[in-house]
Amino acid sequence: MGFRARKIYALNLLFLLAALFCAGTPLRAQDISAGSYTILKRYVYPRYNDNNEIKYLVYGREAVNKGSLIYLTMPMIDIVDGSYSSIRQIDTIDSKDPYPVIYKLGSGNKAVQDFWKSNHHRHSQAWIFADKATFDKSTDILTSDEPAYFRSRQLDADGVGFDAFNDRKFIHIRSNVSVVLRLKNKKIPVEGPEPQPGK
Repeated sequence: MGFRARKIYALNLLFLLAALFCAGTPLRAQDISAGSYTILKRYVYPRYNDNNEIKYLVYGREAVNKGSLIYLTMPMIDIVDGSYSSIRQIDTIDSKDPYPVIYKLGSGNKAVQDFWKSNHHRHSQAWIFADKATFDKSTDILTSDEPAYFRSRQLDADGVGFDAFNDRKFIHIRSNVSVVLRLKNKKIPVEGPEPQPGK
């Protein structure tokens, strides 16, 4: 008689646990989906055009992904020159590499040349740097209220707050804008062998 009672008790306990598990599962799933997000370290995200060429790379020291929005810490946008069809052809910045040191606006030729001859910059048309920014994957727009630093081979600009319309390769710096323009015949030379883009 005792064996049968223990057996019934064990079955009842099993049914109770199963009922609790099944009742709790939808709640857990609902809680997770309501507040889900992903945190990534040393983030890099390539975007391609209709011809399957890389338009630009989005970097972040940390990225928090919530739906179509990515909240970036130490974001960098690398606007690629349009000759590359694979991220493997580009010397991207990875976790073992230090972040680039941006030369100051109005720096001498040596500082500017040292920046652009780096392997991480040889494929680039321009870079955008900030402390924090939000990237909307659905619109290809990066926005920030922080100080912004734009660097290219012909023009550099600093300001506060920006909207980067990456699909059009257009950046709007909102306020306190300072610009340095380098004449076309003074273009920064690239030393060493040119990178070999592939199609």
